[in-house]
Amino acid sequence: MEKLNLIGTQPFETKRMKLRAFKLSDAQYIYKNWASNENVTKYLTWNTHENLEVSTKFCVERTKLSGRTDNFDWVMVLNETSEPVGSIGVIRVDTDKSEAEIGYVLGEDWWNKGLMTEALEPVLAYLFFVVGFDTVVAEHMSDNKASGRVLEKCGMKQCGSSKKVLENKGGHEVETKVYKMTKPEWYAKNIRF
Repeated sequence: MEKLNLIGTQPFETKRMKLRAFKLSDAQYIYKNWASNENVTKYLTWNTHENLEVSTKFCVERTKLSGRTDNFDWVMVLNETSEPVGSIGVIRVDTDKSEAEIGYVLGEDWWNKGLMTEALEPVLAYLFFVVGFDTVVAEHMSDNKASGRVLEKCGMKQCGSSKKVLENKGGHEVETKVYKMTKPEWYAKNIRF
């Protein structure tokens, strides 16, 4: 197995946005654009942020991690407004298996516009071909069908389901769908000769 090229979060651009590491000044947008919205957080493992202070603490934690070479975490900044509208990143790294698990969140005002697919595709390319992961996995709550569509559009395939207890949400149990993609599968989908 090849050694991973752990170079951390590197910025890049898509057609409609910039993906970059968290900055302390993002806190207000995290709160305003997604973390305070219960329609957004109902499908996440963390609770709705009750005030800007919670988002600020979250943002401080993200910025502390941004210098680490094993941290891959991007804020999605819309070119049109220069405001962060969501984030995407690796929530678990398994170096033994050369596997990364990704997670993402997008503010409700920007749903159904193809933005998350636009962010996920280059993140997958980065994780496979710059960092060198062999497999990328993702999981979403079964009720969150839109998240499943994003993963499928990017070529990830459902490979199972599981039940999880959400400790942060009062021990509530949810069913999730698990998706996976390997480097050869990404290559087959995206490289044309």
